[in-house]
Amino acid sequence: MGYAVVVDKTIPVARSKVFASLMDFGGVGKLLGDAVESCTLTGVGVGAERTIKLKGAPGEVIERLDCAYEQSVFSYSIVAPSPLPLDHYHAVVTLSDAPDGGCRVVWGSNWVAKGAPEAEVKTMLTGLYENLINAIAKA
Repeated sequence: MGYAVVVDKTIPVARSKVFASLMDFGGVGKLLGDAVESCTLTGVGVGAERTIKLKGAPGEVIERLDCAYEQSVFSYSIVAPSPLPLDHYHAVVTLSDAPDGGCRVVWGSNWVAKGAPEAEVKTMLTGLYENLINAIAKA
């Protein structure tokens, strides 16, 4: 089985720098700018949790860093009820060196749509991952 949503993009940034951006788990606001009102981090490394307050949305999104392996695999889950229209969210980001010296980023996730059509959730997450990857490329 594949992912419910996947974005596969090569960017002109070294894999080590992409991984470092992902590992700045509490720094997601730097990547998403105006969309994030605040982000607080509890813990360090695998098992750390970030609490994200989105601008204009009630409640918060609590995510846990589940895996960070050899600058090539990074995964996280939403671990509490959130205002997002989905449940059982888990995302995996795989990184590999691109032939031109950049990094191939494959960002995928699985979840169950809740309160919105599945197609709408797919569109939302595809846009989110593209924005995150583009922000990492510009950072």
